Amino acid sequence: MAEGPIGRSLKRVEDPRLLRGEGRFVDDLAAPLHVAFVRSPVASGRLRSIDAAASRVTVFTAADIEGSCLPLAVHLTTPGAVSPARPILAIDRVRFVGEMIAAVVAENRYAAADAVELIQPEIDPLPAVVGFEEAMSGGAPLVHEVVAGNLYFTGRRRYGNVEAGFGRSDVVIKGQVTHPRVAAAPIETRGVMAQPDGDGVIVWTSTQVPHLVADAIAECLGLDRSRVRVVAADVGGGFGGKAQVYPEEILLAWIARRMNASVKWVETRSEHMQAAGHARDQRAEFSAAVRKDGRVLGLRAKVLSSIGAYGIRPFGPLLDPLGTAGLIPGPYDIRDYEYETYAVATNKSPEGPYRGVGMVTAVLVHERLMDLIASRLSLDPADVRRVNFVKAAQMPYMSVTHHRYDSGDYTEALDAALASFDYASARDAQQRGRTAGRTLGVGLASYVEYTGAGSSTFKGRGMTDIPGVDTARAWLAEDGRIHLQTSSPGMGQGSHTTFAQVAAAGLGVEPERIVVEQTDTARVGGGTGSFMSRGSVTAATSTFRAARLLRDAILETASDRFNQPIDRIAIDGVTLSRLAADNGELDISVTYDAVQAAHPYATHACLVEVDKMTGEVTVLRYVVAEDCGVLINPMIVEGQVAGGVAQALGAALFEEVAYGPDGELRSGTFLDYLIPSIGEVLTVQITHLVTPSTVHELGTKGAGEGGTIGGTAAIANAIADALSLHDVTLPLSPDRVVSLLR
Repeated sequence: MAEGPIGRSLKRVEDPRLLRGEGRFVDDLAAPLHVAFVRSPVASGRLRSIDAAASRVTVFTAADIEGSCLPLAVHLTTPGAVSPARPILAIDRVRFVGEMIAAVVAENRYAAADAVELIQPEIDPLPAVVGFEEAMSGGAPLVHEVVAGNLYFTGRRRYGNVEAGFGRSDVVIKGQVTHPRVAAAPIETRGVMAQPDGDGVIVWTSTQVPHLVADAIAECLGLDRSRVRVVAADVGGGFGGKAQVYPEEILLAWIARRMNASVKWVETRSEHMQAAGHARDQRAEFSAAVRKDGRVLGLRAKVLSSIGAYGIRPFGPLLDPLGTAGLIPGPYDIRDYEYETYAVATNKSPEGPYRGVGMVTAVLVHERLMDLIASRLSLDPADVRRVNFVKAAQMPYMSVTHHRYDSGDYTEALDAALASFDYASARDAQQRGRTAGRTLGVGLASYVEYTGAGSSTFKGRGMTDIPGVDTARAWLAEDGRIHLQTSSPGMGQGSHTTFAQVAAAGLGVEPERIVVEQTDTARVGGGTGSFMSRGSVTAATSTFRAARLLRDAILETASDRFNQPIDRIAIDGVTLSRLAADNGELDISVTYDAVQAAHPYATHACLVEVDKMTGEVTVLRYVVAEDCGVLINPMIVEGQVAGGVAQALGAALFEEVAYGPDGELRSGTFLDYLIPSIGEVLTVQITHLVTPSTVHELGTKGAGEGGTIGGTAAIANAIADALSLHDVTLPLSPDRVVSLLR
């Protein structure tokens, strides 16, 4: 147990209220009118007409909002990037199954849903493009006429002298990995409630980015930004799927103002599967020049990313293509590297962030490479990683793609994982199992990720809709307690508890004296939101600084009020109550802009068994040695790691958003889109290393995504080891495994 608030495994302060049923999710909010949407049943087509006569309710189409609601635009300065504006309602074309065509408004949710069934859109189907090769082939139908060759973006970069590396190599290792399209599956689907507010609007939404939603609503509706207030309701899980602006949020605000009434929409699960953000859908090909001791001398990669029908706001079509290509060198000291990366337009639901965005596929690439090198040269996979790691003495290390790794010891993490895993005994068990007719495999995955980036990172990518900063506001309220809001809302990850601990550390009080509120754009200054593991980095740093300044203000005010020197004043309940009663609120806001991203890292190790008859994969042992810098709340960090590994398991073994050749969605329910249940979730053994970040004074690095980033590659490598696979296409589901065995 740490002496101060930081480092203690406090129970989550959010949970008692939620367990008592006192949560305030969007669906708990009352509204007199409910909205439902008519969505496209085809992936590509020309919208001829909409027959709404039989519905007998209020129906809005694109013609109704024309002139008073702009399409959802993405503002990019990235050279060569194209991201067509996304119509709020389809005008004359539909481009994916689930695209909104019309909005129905009725007195309750069921009447609205019934009315949707009575509306008949007339759509002339057009050819759809679904796969990478199909979309990029000559003469392929265009998803957008303005996107030549169905390429939103093509990036090519060369670092160092790649040809020289290949010229002096002993062997060349080639490989390919394919990560399927996947989707976050939060308990709570999306939801929005909007209410007119004079000449403005108030919107409650299940979002990770309330300030970015407010910016987009103001832009689309032509409102002054001060007239748009967005409140993040309680969020029942996000995982990145709610870290974007959706057309539904814009349209609900428009309808509320048009009808001068509160309106609400709560997404059905089938809508979520169709139209909420998907992710990954990538293929990466790689070739490496390798010395006989396993050292990589040069690396080439080609990354294809199926973005879908639109680039989403605020990221556009660049998130996976840039993130993956930039992190393929990973924790390895590779100085000669070149890549091609393609953002491909397809007739699928638009892609956005999902836990470990871009980095999951990057780690699949470099960790498959390490194992393929070991197999080709008859080396131990752990030794191949050691010979290629960036060394602790090289820190801070500027990667070849200009990621500045602030601190760390990757070899130490590998050694800690192998010791906890008992690597030698796992290999012995594998050999004994094979002798007995069992199929066992050992998988390793080492990675480094980037978290909590500041404005310079997003400006460098050309993503001008993302401020890159985060704000915390701390104040002494009338109830005599310290209240806190940040621009990073909680979404179930325990951030209110960690923020309370950080604020308590800054103030010199116990966390119980801190009340953390969910984000309200009218009550806290601007910021980026909850993604990229920003909570324990940017939001926590702004919280700590605001708490420090508030402490100074409280002590100075108390010194004047009580005529006592500051060193004789304690910030306790009596002091706070008297100041609140006599002086009103003491109020401090701090906005933090990180000079660079922080870089947590880890090594995962697992042992799996594959049933040759059924194709079932069983994970027998799983270990993580991770370093996310200073741990604010170790229990919450471990929950994040274990939860991330569970989602990695789903991606490796079960999950795939599947489309047919005409772009029809084939995984529209949980009968078809399988996620891990309690029977499949792993027991994860975790070892913590602590190398504080040098970016900011808290020393934290971010902990929310690493379980998924490392877990997907570790499980894939273990199965590949068991089955002697070369190229890997996920998910390695039982039917695919049986096919591989045959």
